[in-house]
Order: sequence, then C-alpha cells, then structure tokens
Amino acid sequence: MNCRPALLVPALAGMMTACGGGAPGAPAPPALENQVVTTQVPGFPHAVTFCIPAGATRAIVALHGGGGNSSAIGYQLGLNSSTTATTTGTVNWTWLGAHKVMLVLPQGQHIDGSPGATTWSNYAMTSGQDDKAFLQALAAKIRTTYGLADVTLMGHSMGGTMANRMWCESPSTFNAYVSLAGPASARFQQAATPCVCTLGSATPPYLGLFGDADSVMQTSGNWTQPNWYVNPVVVWAGNAAFLDGTMIGEWHQQCDRVLQVCGTTLDLAGCQTSGNVDTWTSCGGKLVLKRVRGADHGVDAIAARMNPASPTVVMDTVMAFLAGQN
Repeated sequence: MNCRPALLVPALAGMMTACGGGAPGAPAPPALENQVVTTQVPGFPHAVTFCIPAGATRAIVALHGGGGNSSAIGYQLGLNSSTTATTTGTVNWTWLGAHKVMLVLPQGQHIDGSPGATTWSNYAMTSGQDDKAFLQALAAKIRTTYGLADVTLMGHSMGGTMANRMWCESPSTFNAYVSLAGPASARFQQAATPCVCTLGSATPPYLGLFGDADSVMQTSGNWTQPNWYVNPVVVWAGNAAFLDGTMIGEWHQQCDRVLQVCGTTLDLAGCQTSGNVDTWTSCGGKLVLKRVRGADHGVDAIAARMNPASPTVVMDTVMAFLAGQN
C-alpha cells in the first residue's frame, strides 16, 4: 500500500507555515501525532489500549491468548517492543503508519480464584465476563469515537477461539475475522448450537493461520480430523476457567464455512504452496486458510516458519488478506 502522501502531509504543512502559507497571523495547523490511549468501554472492566497513528483508516482489534496480556500480543505480532507495557515509545509506529492501522489491544479478564487465567468467554474457557457483548460495544466505540468504519477482529489461541465465536454468533459486528492458532469450540458441532452464518453475500471474510505441528491444539498428524484437543489443558488455580478442551479441527471447520458461504467444497490437494505455507483460497478470496508446515502454537513459531527475517510477517499476511477484500 502506498502511504507516502499521508507521510508527507505533516511535512508539507510545516513547509507552508514556514513559507507564510495560510492567512496572515493565523496559527499553524496542529501537528499530527501518534497516540496511545488506554481507557474502558462503559459497562465493562476490560482495559483497552488504542495505538493510534496519524491518518488511521482502519482498526484491528487483537485478542491475546489464554493467560496472556494485551501488551504481549502486540509484541508477538511485531507491533510492540515490550511484553508488559504499551507506550508511545514501544509501539511500532512505522508499521502502523505505513498501513494506516489503529491497533486496539483489549485486556482479557479472569474469574475469581484464577488470576492467571486472563482469557475470553469462548466456550473453551470463561473469563467471567460477557465478552460477546464487550466486543460488540468495543466495535461500536471504535466506529463512533474514532470514525473508523473498517474494524477487524483477530486473535491468537483462545483469542482466536473468541474470534471464531463472534464470526459464528455475531458476524456483522466486525468487517473481517482472523484466527491465529485458535480454532472454534466444539460447541458449534452440537445440533442445538451450530455455527450458521445467515448473512449470505454479506458474510464477513475469515482468515485462519495455523501450524501443522501445534503441540497445544495437537494438529500434528490430525490436520483433517473433525476435532482437535487441547492436551494437556493448561491448569490455573482451581482450573475452573477451562471449560472444554475439545475444539473443531480448523480444516474441518473451513470446509463447513466454504460450503455454507459459497456452496463449494475444499480440495485438500488444491492449495497453493509458497515456502512452508499452504494456502486454500475460497469464495472469491473471502475465506482463506493457511497451513504453516512445521509451525508450533505460538505466533513467533508461526512467523519463524513463514519468514524468520521479518518480525511482522504475520501482520503483513493479515494486511494482504484484508487488502484483497476491498
């Protein structure tokens, strides 16, 4: 994406002021600044950090995994230099500015007695909060407060499982959905609670990015199986935060998505391969599944198998996917 005009705007404004541009005696136009703002959505306890570059045109909400924190997911994506804090000095403004992306980092909550189990209520785990309502309110806040109509929800691990829940149950809340090593809960295999998107041609895009050597989701040798299993289940105090480690295998779920959205079937041999990445593209590019061969569960493990020389390769892949939807 060519962002040079946006990058030249502040400099051009400064040149006009220095050369007497504008009305005589008029104050110089305010300089555009990168900002980090941490606040809350009314009615919810989650702290939300907004990393706002000058000229942002879209927002990406990134959900951390179970037991994680909002700064660490930014670090894992190559967009924050700290795992414990997000400040104007730690954010990767170069990447955000070039792609005109406002990065939104919510902090997951935990149930009483399990302070380490910061997570999302996605049927595999529970945070003790109505995270579906929280994300709906957060999307609305982004659109009304910051004027950004294009809002993507992405998540890693249990954050990706939450993104899957939203795609199934509240698809119109976000413009696109991305899951990194976070398959849907097996709840959506039950007859009473299927994942059925009823938006037809307006069904939002979905990108899944998964390793086939994931030691948490047990994908090795099980890529096409109907179910994956979190094994061993991570144990926090009391272990009450983990509800069910049975997940839907991502390949199996993508087959269902493709059939539901555009009435076609996925061919296991019909992928395009580049390096260690196999890509299945369906429904005119709306549904994309990427298998990263040899990659374990972490974002860093996935990135290392994709391109170890690029710390932002995962986000670059996400942006390429989102650009293809416009």
